[in-house]
Amino acid sequence: MKLLLAFISAAASPALLMVIWYLYEQFQIFEVDDPYIWVRTGNFAVICFFVSGAFVLLLGLPAYFLLRKFRLVRWWSTLVVGFSLAAIPMAIFTWPLKYPELKTSASVNGVQTMVDGVPTVAGWLQFTQGVLFLGVCGLVGALAFWLTAPNKFRQGTQ
Repeated sequence: MKLLLAFISAAASPALLMVIWYLYEQFQIFEVDDPYIWVRTGNFAVICFFVSGAFVLLLGLPAYFLLRKFRLVRWWSTLVVGFSLAAIPMAIFTWPLKYPELKTSASVNGVQTMVDGVPTVAGWLQFTQGVLFLGVCGLVGALAFWLTAPNKFRQGTQ
């Protein structure tokens, strides 16, 4: 039962982090008395919890059993795997050189991030920040798992 709680906390903690970040940004953009802030935040929270749960179920659970099989469930391996399982898919899906033949240009807040299909320094920085942010979310989930999991499941013995 405690192991199930550990996996639930691994899914809930990064989702909660994303919702807090989103809510902070909402208060920066809109006025506090905007009644739709809570509706938007609620909808965003549902998406975050589903995506985080899917990551834990599809990537985290198999990774845990693989680490456990090789008796490598340690605090450092759990954190590294959590970071990697969140950062690597983000890096793959948002890779700036995915479609260089399109020769597109893009900008964010007036700063060029891509010129003729080639990312600028600002584009690479934006890409790196996104990958690192999601990696930190995975690290937070792994830390929540590690702190919640019973000791007998940490070392891979029963």
